[in-house]
Amino acid sequence: LLGVPKLRPSNATFSILIRLYSACKLLEEAVEVLKVEPSARGVKPESRLYVQLAQACLRERQGRRALEVYKMMLTCSAPTAAMHSSLLGMCVKLNMLDTAVEILTLAAESKGRVERQDADGVREAALRKKKGQLAEAASEAIAKLRGSA
Repeated sequence: LLGVPKLRPSNATFSILIRLYSACKLLEEAVEVLKVEPSARGVKPESRLYVQLAQACLRERQGRRALEVYKMMLTCSAPTAAMHSSLLGMCVKLNMLDTAVEILTLAAESKGRVERQDADGVREAALRKKKGQLAEAASEAIAKLRGSA
């Protein structure tokens, strides 16, 4: 489909591709498709595509790759509070607290929208797991987020 020059893919097309690549555990290829193909095909990727791919990366315990996708999203659009809630909640659920704190920090630096309970959930999970440095980093990001509110 993408090799046919007369057909213009949509965000739905890319969503299906991400789902297929994810199901085949080809996340590196999915990231590459999202990096290159939309602009090559004249499509502005929607934020939901980045969230979809970041979630797939998290499910496969690929925190660095999820962060790469999150950073890609930041260059295109501002994630909503619901998107942050989804990503942070999944990180906490999967005990990927380093990744959660990194997302929280990036969100704070970009003056992103994060619900108080989601940010506090990351910090509380770090405290429960006795990860003092992560809890401290989460607290710093939370302070930055609240200062920009």
